[in-house]
This record gives sequence, C-alpha cells and structure tokens, in this order.
Amino acid sequence: MTKWTWLREFGLPGSICLAMAMGGGGEALSQTVDAAAIAGAVKGQQNVNVEADSMEVLEAEKKAVFTGNVSAERTGTKLNSDLMVVNYAEVVQADGSKRTDVTIIDAKGNVQITTARQIITGDRAVLDVAGNLLTVTGNVVVKEGDTVVRGAKLTADLKAKTSSMTGGRVQGSFMPKASSN
Repeated sequence: MTKWTWLREFGLPGSICLAMAMGGGGEALSQTVDAAAIAGAVKGQQNVNVEADSMEVLEAEKKAVFTGNVSAERTGTKLNSDLMVVNYAEVVQADGSKRTDVTIIDAKGNVQITTARQIITGDRAVLDVAGNLLTVTGNVVVKEGDTVVRGAKLTADLKAKTSSMTGGRVQGSFMPKASSN
C-alpha cells in the first residue's frame, strides 16, 4: 500500500521537502487539502445555498436527500455531485432552544469540491463534520494550479490540516511556485 502525505510546513502555502518520500535529496512543492476553506464551509451559522433536481426530507431518519445536478455553496466553497445525502441532528442549546446541526455529508457521483485554492474530484466524498474528516474515494484528483495529485483514496483531517492519499499507486505532477527574490 502506497501512502503519500502532505503537510503544510512553516505556514508556506504548499511547500514540503519530498526527499524522504522520493528517496532523494530534491525539494518540490505540493499541497495539503484546503482544510480551512472546507471546514469553514460546514461550521457556523452561514447560509447554505443548495440547488438540485429534487429534494426529499426523511424526518424520521434525520436526512435530506438531494438528487440530480446537486450544487451546494457556502462561504465560497462549492460541492457538486449527482446525489448528496445530508444527515443532521437536533441539538439543544443552553437556553433550551433547539438548532439543527449537520453531522455527515455524503456526496456521490461526479463529485467536485471547489475552494478558492483547489479543485478536488472523485466518485464519492464523505464529510464527517463533527470529526473534521473528509474522505474522497474513486479516481481522486487534487489540483492546485499546475500541481496535480491522483490516487484512489484521499483522507483529510481538517483540524490537524493533514491529508494522505492511499489505496494503491499515487501519481503526482508537482509544479514549483516562483519565488520573489
């Protein structure tokens, strides 16, 4: 099993020394998943704009099912897919009132997550909101500028701001960013 891990070091966007992973002494540029943008899109009280061909609410199961040409956008982060199932829970607040919190977002078919910095595509994406975990499977592609990484499964810890590509061979084309010296 091949595992490739990206870490954001020293706050420099996308810079990482790949010497250990490559077995050599070179330096290249890579990226971590745009964790701040994705986490910000699912937390807080901002409006969510969703469009789909149809929607069904399964109140007993605490699910909303959006089908056909699904497009969801919040805080500049977009999710497109063929199907999106949103699991939610009612949470009692300190004042006794209730609010609805999303717990899991499960998108299937032609999934594309777009942030200001990246585009992530795959066959399925599961976002565990409480656990701050994003898992994208099936023909995963992470693209940031000219840098592209492909693999079978992407797992991102949105809180720790780490991500890994697993499940077989990983392919990457890393384009160094120009420095301003």
